[in-house]
Amino acid sequence: MSLHPAKDPTRNVWLQLGFPDAEEHYLKAEMVLRLDRAIRSLRLTQRAAAHRIGTTQPELSKILGGKFSEVSLERLMRFLTALGCHIEIKIGAGRAAKAGDVTIKDARRRAA
Repeated sequence: MSLHPAKDPTRNVWLQLGFPDAEEHYLKAEMVLRLDRAIRSLRLTQRAAAHRIGTTQPELSKILGGKFSEVSLERLMRFLTALGCHIEIKIGAGRAAKAGDVTIKDARRRAA
């Protein structure tokens, strides 16, 4: 049986440390990883990327360096969309006896 990564203590350090909002920290970390990938794939400097997403280079450097606890999920989403990323949020019906989960997936690229 495979656990959802955000709830899997082997993949979620915040869960291992007992953070009450471990899933949110995990999601932010995943978004920051994708932010870093987007910047690299666009071959942007931190300064150019910061200008494009509407922040400063020192703040972007801090976020990419792992200090993002004060940054909201919404702000990270705005950063990603400013770099051309597509974000899709789906909410499905749940089961009364089972907790739901949150998943982040990389979109599959379609051939042109």
